[in-house]
Parts: sequence; C-alpha cells; structure tokens
Amino acid sequence: MSNYRIERITKTMVLLMVLIVIFQKKSMSAGLSTKFADIILSGLRPGMVYSMKQEQNLGFKVMNSASGAIEVEVVIEPPNKSNLREGYIAIPDPGWIRITPQRFILQSGELSDCDIVLSIPDKEEYLNKHFQASIITQTVTKPSSKGVAISIALQSRFRFSTGPTPAAVMDEYRKKVLEALNLDVAPLSLYLSDVAVGEVIEMGKDDYETLQIVNRSKQSYKVEFKKPGEMLSYGISSGYSPAPDTSWLKFKKKRVKVKPKKIQDIRMKLTIPDKEEYRGKSYAFIVVGNVQGFDLPIQVYGRVYVKTRK
Repeated sequence: MSNYRIERITKTMVLLMVLIVIFQKKSMSAGLSTKFADIILSGLRPGMVYSMKQEQNLGFKVMNSASGAIEVEVVIEPPNKSNLREGYIAIPDPGWIRITPQRFILQSGELSDCDIVLSIPDKEEYLNKHFQASIITQTVTKPSSKGVAISIALQSRFRFSTGPTPAAVMDEYRKKVLEALNLDVAPLSLYLSDVAVGEVIEMGKDDYETLQIVNRSKQSYKVEFKKPGEMLSYGISSGYSPAPDTSWLKFKKKRVKVKPKKIQDIRMKLTIPDKEEYRGKSYAFIVVGNVQGFDLPIQVYGRVYVKTRK
C-alpha cells in the first residue's frame, strides 16, 4: 500500500451496498460466500487511487463454510453484455482494480478480509463516465487432482463513476429508501406505571405492554436495536427525566428480521435496582432501531416512560 497515493476525500463518497440474496444462497450451499453482490461508488476522480478499506472501511469478505480447507483466488474481469447494467460501460482495463490478498487458503470457518484498490488513469476521456467490472471469487483446482475437479465461482458487480451516479441507479435506490420509511415503532410513546423496583419486568408479557416494530412495506428488513446515550434530542415528555442507567432496559433480541406487512414485538426486560432513591420516580428510555442495508442511516425510534412505585 505504500506505493499508492491514497486521497482522503473530504466530500462524502456515495457508497451503496446491495445484497442480492440469490448469490448468498448459492455460495453458502457450496461452502464459499462473499458479503457483497453489488458495490456502487460515485464521485471518484481520474488520476487518484482509492482503497475501499481506507476510504470507507469496506473490506471484501470471502468466507469458507465448508468442512475442509479451500484455496481461493479473486480476479477482475470485464462484465459480459448480459450482466452490464443500464448507464454503465465495461471497464477498459481490469488492471485498474487490484484485490489484496488476491490468492489465499481458507480453513473451515475462516474468512479473508480483502481490500479493493482502484486506480483510475489520469485521462480526460475518463471524466464523467460510469464503469462496471466483475469480481470473480473462485476456488482453485489443482491439475494433479484425481477424478473430476469442480471449481466454484461467484460473481459480484463493482460499479464506479467519475461523477454522479447514473440517475436510473439513484432513482432505484431512492425507492428502496422510501420503502424502508414504511417501517416504524408503535406506539411512539409507551407508558408503564406502578413499576416495582428490584423486580424483573418482562415487557410484552403479563400486564406489561411493549413497543412493536411495524412493517407496512412489501419488503423484509433487518433492524438492529440500541439505546442511545444521549436521549434529550429524541424529545422527552415533561415530568420525566432520562434514566440514569440505560442498562436497566435490555433487549431479548438486539437484531430482528421483520417480514412484509407484519408487526413484531420488541421484547425487552426492565430491571430497576431496589434502592430507595429510585422509588417514586419518572424515567424515560429511548429505543432506536437501525434499518440495515443502507449507506445512509435510517432509524426508527420509540420512547418508554416508566413510573416507579413509591
């Protein structure tokens, strides 16, 4: 990497990560898998060298879920016409892209976190263009192997633009974002009264309600829950104060998959320590759900208000 001139871009580089399930299913059944099926970059400039790890902390992960060791190589090829996306042209030279490491052995259960290094020649003809390449991840078969040698290959798309991303791609992405906005937490504010300190409260069971994640869209989404340290920016009702310890509220599951047109409980456990100072108090907790699979943060949230018994 020391031979490369890595530019730290102050302007945010648009990075879309689209996971295509069919690639993952095929790869997992064969023991070889990659994390991304489609990577889209824009706002790049000819004459510069970009490392996906250094610029965006994005590694190209290759995993081996087979029972034995496999040798793997990752190569760059121009896409065939049938795989070329609208608005893009085939990369003029696959040598613009380097994968490091390019060839390696993975033991069962291991993964390799490869870097994708992109070097665009400093030529005016490459300004405001949209290029596409194929990243081929394949097992290496030795010529000396007895019997029929079967090589497994996976293909990922790598698209990049020396200018704005093509309008058709951005329109598609905007639709995905808008669809994800059909996800929310209900109710926005949940009130629990007469909560005894020192007791474990199972929210969603018995007499205690819980928040729910509501998916009104036609897509499934993965949501990861967290409790922010700073709560006032989410708006807290007067008469309540942020809970002094957010660890009192715990998630039964931090990550859930919400199916289309479904409502799912956010199962939580609330335990306020049995101390006199916590009796007769009014506390607020914030529950944030981060929708996974988007480069920009898409969050939904709800509030849990708790009045403790005197």
